[in-house]
Order: sequence, then structure tokens, then C-alpha cells
Amino acid sequence: PGGLRAAAIATSWFAVQADYRGATFPVSFSLPPRGNVVVVAAGNEALPGVPLPAFTGPTLALVPHPADPLSLLLVVGGRTGAEAAQAAVVLAGSKEALAGESAVVQAVRLPQRQPYDAPRWVRSDRPVRFGELVDPSELQAYGYAPGPIALPFRTAPDLYTWRGRPLPVNLNYRSPPGPIMDVAVSRLDVALNDIFLRSLPLREAEPIWPLNLLYRQFTGTERQNARFGLPPYLIFGANELQLRFDMRPLHRGDCIAVPADVRAGIDPDSTLDLTDAYRFTTLPNLAFFVGSGFPFTRMADFSETAGVLPDRPTTQELSAVFTLLGRMAAHVGHATTGLEVARPNGLPPVANRDLLVFGVLGRQPALNTLLRDGPVVLEGNRLSVALPDALEPFRNLFLGDEPRQQRDQAQALLSSPGEGAGMLIGFESPLRSGRSVVALTGTNPAGLEAMLTALRDPEQLPRVQGDLAVFSGGRVSAFNLGRHYTVGNLPPHVWPQFFFQTRPDLLLLLLAVACAIVAIPIYWALRRRAATRLRTRTT
Repeated sequence: PGGLRAAAIATSWFAVQADYRGATFPVSFSLPPRGNVVVVAAGNEALPGVPLPAFTGPTLALVPHPADPLSLLLVVGGRTGAEAAQAAVVLAGSKEALAGESAVVQAVRLPQRQPYDAPRWVRSDRPVRFGELVDPSELQAYGYAPGPIALPFRTAPDLYTWRGRPLPVNLNYRSPPGPIMDVAVSRLDVALNDIFLRSLPLREAEPIWPLNLLYRQFTGTERQNARFGLPPYLIFGANELQLRFDMRPLHRGDCIAVPADVRAGIDPDSTLDLTDAYRFTTLPNLAFFVGSGFPFTRMADFSETAGVLPDRPTTQELSAVFTLLGRMAAHVGHATTGLEVARPNGLPPVANRDLLVFGVLGRQPALNTLLRDGPVVLEGNRLSVALPDALEPFRNLFLGDEPRQQRDQAQALLSSPGEGAGMLIGFESPLRSGRSVVALTGTNPAGLEAMLTALRDPEQLPRVQGDLAVFSGGRVSAFNLGRHYTVGNLPPHVWPQFFFQTRPDLLLLLLAVACAIVAIPIYWALRRRAATRLRTRTT
């Protein structure tokens, strides 16, 4: 496990450098004949054809490739797997102290990360200036109909606001001065992730003379201010706020030239504010996982995550591990320095962590333990849909028959998944409530690789949703089968809103109880009054 942890940290660091370009990590148990190679080694036993240095502690070294003079070997090693992991941590977090071709490094303790403080995530404890997201020069527009100004930002998708209130944006922008534009039709269009939100006027129409002189003196005409909101349900892991100037020249007659080189811009002091949102959501949601790695990326160093691998992982399984972890590390901008690696019989020590489970069906015994309360159950080397709970028929009276239909469709697909089918499964950990498990598996190694490839396909990626995604027949099919659970915190006054909007059965029960509370005292009072009236008549 120490050597595997070292490899995971080193590969995730490379993935952070690659960023949006992506990175894959083919794994070999022998030295490839050519190309640059990362070698993870523990112990001083000689490896055939690999010129390793003598390990006297955690070691990082660059040595020539013995078969390819144009390539190098980056050696991450030590006398034990734990020392190799320490060397990988130094590579990822303390590169300033490295020099030369080889170094025996000292174990370092990186600063403790806080939830949601990923280097590449927009801050949610204060308003964030546009100038912090992009270079101010990228906020300028040239011409009457320039291309959109894009402000990319990343965050965790677990944003929740009271009654779905939008998250405020305070926008300052400038338009060309003087009587150049037709202010009646010129505008600034605002979109989020290619979804149109609203249009803003570039400039307000000036009053007639001589009031326009006072208007210019006290208000100015160049800089405009607008406030609008971003709907929380449109904010995912990776987002892009798009601002597009659409300026129309003012026609002032054939004998008057129209300026061709006009400019407009967004003020870098404009702000995006996520402080009004609570961090709370319902899981499992595989769309959150494939879009931002949530909830595993809640801690940027993955200090609340453990990877569960088979006892003897194959090269395909290890490649899937490193590629998927690298994808998530690139999203947050930090290597997986806090990750723990566990084997199937070592689950109790990592029970308080979120678990990433890798392995082909039949080779990963941990699935037998973890899937006991999941959306599917493992029967030998096959998956089948778990039986519904006793209250599901009652809930279906209010929610419709869609849950049963999804269950039948999933069962039909799992009964005959075909050759090379891959699965991604999300559910709550049976070892600790509130913790998440995501399992990447397949009917064979080809299925595992096919599912991982689908996660890099822009066409297939949006189809990964719910708690079960199956890649079979060249496409992804997603289902929502199991129980849901919540992560995060809400203040007491917001809980009723969330609780009853998802539980119409409890809302109906509460209505019945309220009616009984009101009706029983009234009924008792009326009966007592009737009895008193009858006694009076008898007397």
C-alpha cells in the first residue's frame, strides 16, 4: 500500500501540471523500452535493467534511461513503501528544496487543508473579484460584435440556498463614450454554461437637453453597474460565466462617419459572491462525481479519501486508479497527498473515510462487504438490482411509477450486460453514515477500461447520473435506484423546506396530524356544549 500511495501521489502531481489537457497513466511491471518513465521502487533489491540508486531514505532521482538515451527515469523510492510515499509527498509539495540529479529528502508535513479550499476553486467565504479569475486584459472587447468574454470558475456543486435564491453577481462595465451607439438596442448578454440568463442595457438613454448636462455631471455615462443572480442549479464543478457585448452603431446620416474601432470592457472589480450558499446536497449523484470528483474533492489533498484496491491489482486496474485520481486532482489543483490505500481486508482502519473502490467483478472482495446496502448486490461475478424497501409502493403513489420502471430497466441490462461492460456505482458507506462509496468496476478488464474511457468522452459524460451508470453497447445508461442521504449542514430554519420538498408522504402525514390537532378539541368542545344544552332542556 505504501508503494501504491507513492505512485498515486506522483501521478496526480503530473495530472495537476497537465490541468485541462488531461493525463493517462499506463502502468507496467517492467521497464518500457523507450520514453520517459516514472519508477516507483521500495527496497534495495536490484531490478533487471533499471539503474536504481542505493536507497538510504526517501529518495528522488533522475537517471538516464538505459535503452533510450533521449529519455529519463524519475525514481520515487525508499527502503520501504512508506519512505517512497514520503518522497512522493516532497515531489508534490516541497519542490523548492530539490536540486541536482538525486536527493535523499526529509519527510515533510504539508499545511493542513480546510474543506472547500482547493487552489483551483473559487472562494466561498468572501466575494471574488473578476480580476482574480482571469487577467484584466481578457475582460476587454473590441468591435461592435466581439466574441464573448469568458470567466471560468470551479467549485463544489453542493450549493444550496433558501428557496433557490440566485447567487449575486455585482457587475461593472464600460461602453464607448459619446453618441456612438444606439442605446435602445445595444446590450450586454449574460449566460452561464451556455445557458442564457438575461440582457443588460449598455447605457441608459439620456434625458433631453438641458437635463442631459446635469445627468452627465452627476452620474457619468461610461461606467454602468448591474446586479443579477446565478441560479444554484446551473452551477456545476467546472463553470463558465459568459458576457457578450452586442453594440449597434447609431446612424446619424450618410455624411457622418461611424467609428469602427470601438471598445468596451468589464471592470476587474466586478464580483461573484457565493457566501449566501450553504454547503449541502443529496447523494449519491454520479454527475457530481464525474464533473468535479465530489464529495472526494471536498478536501483538496484527499485526506478524507481512501482507495480500495484488489490484493494483486493488474496493470489495467492500476492505470484506472491513477487516471481517475489524476482527473480529480487536476480539478482541485492539488496532488493526492492525504490519500490512504487499503486492501479488501483492511477496511476497518479507513471506515471513517470516503471510499473509492477499484477492481473487476470477482477480483474485488470488498464489494461483497460494501454493497450490502447499495443499489445493487453482487452475486458471484454478476450484479443485480437490490430489492426495494417496504415503503416504496406507498411512495410511488405520490412520485409515480418511474422508480419501478428504472429498477426493471437496470435489472434487464445487468442480466445481460454483454462483453466488456463497465459500471460506476455510488452509494452510502455501510461502515459509517454520511460517508460515500464510488466503485469503478467491470465484467472484465476491457469493461473497466471502457468505463474509464467513457468518463473522458464529452458525448457520454453528461449521461452519467444517479447512482448506477453502465457502459454497454457503446453508450452509457444511468439509473437512480437506491436510498439517498445528505452531506453538509443546514441551519434549523432551512431544514423544513428541504425535508418536505422531497417527502410528499410525510407532508401528507403532517397535514393529517395538523387537522387532527385542530379537529379533536373542536369536536370535544361541541360535544360538551351539546350535552350542556340537553341538560338545560331537561331541567
